[in-house]
Amino acid sequence: MAQNIELVILSVLASFGFAICFQIEKKDLIFAGIGGGLTRIFYLIFMSFIPYRIVYVALAAFAAALYAEVMSGSKHTPATYYLYPTIIPLIPGDLFYYMCAGLIGGDALMFRKNATECGLALVGLGIGFVVCSCFSHYMRIKKLADRGRGYSSEE
Repeated sequence: MAQNIELVILSVLASFGFAICFQIEKKDLIFAGIGGGLTRIFYLIFMSFIPYRIVYVALAAFAAALYAEVMSGSKHTPATYYLYPTIIPLIPGDLFYYMCAGLIGGDALMFRKNATECGLALVGLGIGFVVCSCFSHYMRIKKLADRGRGYSSEE
C-alpha cells in the first residue's frame, strides 16, 4: 500500500515536471500533475484485477485520455495539452531499458520477454487513446446534434 502511494506521488511529480518542460501555463500545471496521479491510480487498480498488460494499459490510457478530453472542454484548450503530461506514468521506460540491456548483453530471453511486454504496453496505449478519441468525438457530435434540435424552428 505504501509503495502504491509513493508511485502515485511520483507520478504526480513526473507529470508536473513534464508539464513544465512542455511549457504548460502555470495556472494549468496542477491539473497536469493531477492527471498523472489519476492515471497511475487507474493503472494500479486495473493491474490488480486484470492479468493482461495490453488490457490494463489500454483501460488506463482510456482514463487518461478521458481526463484530457474533460479538461480540454472545461479549459477550452486542445486535449493534447493535458494528454501528454497525463500519460507519462504509462510510458514503459523500464521495459524498454531491460529490452535494450538484453539486446546489448546478448541475453535473448531477457530481450524477448521485455520487448514483448513493451510492445503490448505501447499497443495498449494506442488502443486506449483511439477508443477514447472515438468516444469523445461521438459525444461531441451527439451534443451538437441535440443542441441543433433545440434551436430548430420546426418545434
